[in-house]
Amino acid sequence: MAVDVSGYAEVYSDRQWRFFGQLIPPPEREYDPDQPEMMPEKLFHSTLKRVAAVLIKAGNPSPSSEPSSPAVPRRGLPPDLSPELSSWLRPLEGELGFETNWFTASEVSAFGWGTGIVRRRAFVRPEAAPLFADCPIGFPFAKWPAGIPISYADWSKDWVEVEWLETESEDVARLLHPLLPNLTSIAEPDHVRFIVTASW
Repeated sequence: MAVDVSGYAEVYSDRQWRFFGQLIPPPEREYDPDQPEMMPEKLFHSTLKRVAAVLIKAGNPSPSSEPSSPAVPRRGLPPDLSPELSSWLRPLEGELGFETNWFTASEVSAFGWGTGIVRRRAFVRPEAAPLFADCPIGFPFAKWPAGIPISYADWSKDWVEVEWLETESEDVARLLHPLLPNLTSIAEPDHVRFIVTASW
């Protein structure tokens, strides 16, 4: 099942959380006049299951033979959500396949991004299976056989099950770390927070 992960930012100022970003017209409004006139623009976006597993503790990371460590326990939406995000996200609470979480920039910095090594498991074409003989660190993109599409599956009766080692949460770190210098230049890390949603 595919996942759609979206992230937004808020900054604490004048005793309240304020949405940090722009409001844009929803793309669906052209076809659905019931959509709001404006929506919060996403700060980041991903379709990777392991991003949802780390940021929201939702779903199973794929491919993986073990669970990912979440950045923080799942908290849902904060009660003091900014008005812009509240009007956009609150109506979605409770919908099947919609999960949420939040964490501060301080928590992002404190999490051990990229320090843990996890074992990934998947099925690949038989021609590519020898590349995984010694359980390499990192998916062997550069050594992939010429003319064979680079792909893997959670299961296949015709392909071969393989394993490789990967730095945990490196995809998440690539999403969040470039955002931190700009956001923490505006406010202290404890006064910057990320709101993350996942739709399955």
